[in-house]
Amino acid sequence: MSSAAQHHHPQHVRRNFVCHCLEGGLYMGGIAFLQPETVMPKMVESLKGSPLIIAIMPAVLAATFAFAGLFVSPKVERLTHFKPWVLAFGLLQRLPYLAAGLVLWHAEHLEGWLLPVVVLTPVLSGLVGGIGVVAWMEMVTRMVPERIRAAGWAARYIMQACIGMGAGAVIHQVLTHLPGHRGYAVLHLIAFGFLFFSWLSQLPMKEAENPVHGPRHDPLPYWDYLRGLPRLLMERPVLLRLIAARFTGMGYLMLVSFLTLHALHTTGRLEADVGHLVSLQNVGTILGSTLAAWLGYHSGGRVLLIAARVICIAVCVWSCMTDSFAGFMAVYFVFGFGLFLDRVGDLTLTAELCPPERRSTYQAMLGFCNVWSLLLATGLGGVVFRQTQSFPLVATLAGGFALVSILILLRIPEPRQSGR
Repeated sequence: MSSAAQHHHPQHVRRNFVCHCLEGGLYMGGIAFLQPETVMPKMVESLKGSPLIIAIMPAVLAATFAFAGLFVSPKVERLTHFKPWVLAFGLLQRLPYLAAGLVLWHAEHLEGWLLPVVVLTPVLSGLVGGIGVVAWMEMVTRMVPERIRAAGWAARYIMQACIGMGAGAVIHQVLTHLPGHRGYAVLHLIAFGFLFFSWLSQLPMKEAENPVHGPRHDPLPYWDYLRGLPRLLMERPVLLRLIAARFTGMGYLMLVSFLTLHALHTTGRLEADVGHLVSLQNVGTILGSTLAAWLGYHSGGRVLLIAARVICIAVCVWSCMTDSFAGFMAVYFVFGFGLFLDRVGDLTLTAELCPPERRSTYQAMLGFCNVWSLLLATGLGGVVFRQTQSFPLVATLAGGFALVSILILLRIPEPRQSGR
């Protein structure tokens, strides 16, 4: 069935597209106040977290999001409408940020608990969100036509970046006037406010009255379902290559776990100056997402991923050569540009490679594999840094991974040119 046939009235498509962009832009804009690549590593270091914990902070939310999908996908495959499921778990996934903000604000006598609270907030949010994300992805894939999906992802990221630019200034002011746990409490509460409004923006979305495919009336026993997953994946070798390309494409996260600390230590700047790095990263995000929307519309997702890997290698080299704060601000600009080429490209290519009839299960399997990619890659970076205390060595490792990922991506056909 063609993509166009899967969608309802053009008015509903427009409304769903706008709500989809608002939901993602507000959600990710809220997370920008606790930027996983910039703010969280510094927050964990200030709470005496180990290099391994610092290393996984940029990946922990994404990893926990992907973990639960595989276990709920049999249920999701039998749903005919996804919005109630998405709304219920979407609200629950946002509440840990409210709880963390309140705990951190009243944490004068809970110093030993601050690090667990900070680390467990994205873990709990991701685990609950992961129950809903497979249904959310299927809902979005049905609501947004194929040709404008890249534009939709890019619009979400551009909105996030616009909010993130303001977030950088807010972070700087908050941590200047409220250093320590009170400042981080305010950032968590601001983030929750944006996350709640992102949840509200989903309410006007309208699902098709007639589902694309009806529910399965003969569900397999759960153990049989799990045993059949490896065979299902082996039947599509291109998805195995995508898994390998994702794993070796984790150079950004291996690098950025320690990039903020490296920048502040090298230049001697204060913790509050993290806000300036966040702002420049989001300027890069706007430009990168704009290019991704245009290029993804015309050429698909694979070329975006290849371009992102090339930029990752450039960031690895540049971050080791500069020693000025202006130079690191430029590094973060390029980093934001490349990272969001990567994210738009990954979402676009994955959606087009997965066959529609089992898309929920395939995307859940890919997400589950990505959990281990995220944790292994960032954990490897953390082990290397803990043993050597050498940022250039971590950067070299990240650049090498990116080069291997390019070679793997060259063996993945672009779905739009190959007809899948």
